[in-house]
Amino acid sequence: MWSTRLRYPALGILLLGVIAGLLLTWRLSHVWFASFAVAVGVVVLTVAIVGLARDGWRQTSGENLSSRGFRPGAVSGMGVMDPGLRRDYSPILPAVVTRRRTGTRAPRRAVPSAVPSAAAAKPARSGGTRRRKETLLPDATITLAAERRAAGIDDLFMELDVELIGLVPVKRKVEEIGSLLLVDRARQRFGLSASRPNLHMCFTGAPGTGKTTVALMMADLLYRLGYLEKGHLVHAMRDDLVAEYIGQTAPKTKQVLERAMGGVLFIDEAYTLYRAEDSKDYGQECIDILMQVMENQRDKLVVILAGYRDRMDRFFDSNPGMSSRVAHHLDFADYDVDELLSIGQLMLDRTSYYLSDEAEATLRDYLSTRMTQPRFANARSVRNELENARLRHAFRLAADPERQWTKDDLMRLEPSDVLP
Repeated sequence: MWSTRLRYPALGILLLGVIAGLLLTWRLSHVWFASFAVAVGVVVLTVAIVGLARDGWRQTSGENLSSRGFRPGAVSGMGVMDPGLRRDYSPILPAVVTRRRTGTRAPRRAVPSAVPSAAAAKPARSGGTRRRKETLLPDATITLAAERRAAGIDDLFMELDVELIGLVPVKRKVEEIGSLLLVDRARQRFGLSASRPNLHMCFTGAPGTGKTTVALMMADLLYRLGYLEKGHLVHAMRDDLVAEYIGQTAPKTKQVLERAMGGVLFIDEAYTLYRAEDSKDYGQECIDILMQVMENQRDKLVVILAGYRDRMDRFFDSNPGMSSRVAHHLDFADYDVDELLSIGQLMLDRTSYYLSDEAEATLRDYLSTRMTQPRFANARSVRNELENARLRHAFRLAADPERQWTKDDLMRLEPSDVLP
């Protein structure tokens, strides 16, 4: 406001004189100064308002505008403003007001020529911004390939196919869900609307079959296609949701749900929420809250229940309301020996190790035996065995510290490393 031009030099001199007089009076008497300052302030404010109003009225009068080349009568309303006033008050008025009043377009800001390296290296992961806002005409055409590129999901499906060995039915189900949301995205471009699909899921299978990995990819897919606002995944188990004492389960469950809003809530070993044999168990209270949120806030949250297939079947039999709210059931089958070896090879490739031919045959025999034993965890057991192989490999090399080892020696695992 102080950047506007002061049109009354005499008023400025008067203000300086008043300030000087006030400072002098302050030195004389504090009590008398208070009443005098109030009176002088009222007078100065009145003079300033009257002067500014008179000046604005004079500059916007019809005669004054006509002398500047403007014809107010030719424009209805307030479509024209005196350029002198616009110049004086432009530091105060927002740019949108200036454009609306004058009909002129404000200069655009220059776009930076370079993008920060982090943003340039990896595209922004944003489902909301990827969704196009303009509505197409009825006779327009659209390709789903273009929509896939706009959503940025091609790399996600490629990762799903490369990183996960086997699991063909699971991959197909994920692609079906992605296709449904992709078509909904294309329909919205034409102004077509449909009910929001129910995407609560149940993943059944033994440990180490890829349930958590697929849940993470599913959260990312739903986010990129605009179904979820955030796309993060919150992993929870019974201890995170159910308390031991009365009155504590509801706040505990609601706290986890609040953290998961906008993303995916992945409940591992979900069948443990219900314990029919324990009459004092509070798991049913947690289940009731989950069912309510899954029904009323499915536009904000996707719940994935996971566990062994037989135990999850008993869980749904005991809770029909929960079963009716889960629309998609994905079964993760156990891996065979060849698939487990392929998974192990992927793990070794990431760490720059490899198995010799003899070591690969040894690992195959070990896994064939281990699969028939209790507590076998598929890919997790493969990972644990390879970690142990790396320990034995390192100990074998360190036992001969004076020997000259090659790069290949540091990478190759032998049968004695796989099995002691």
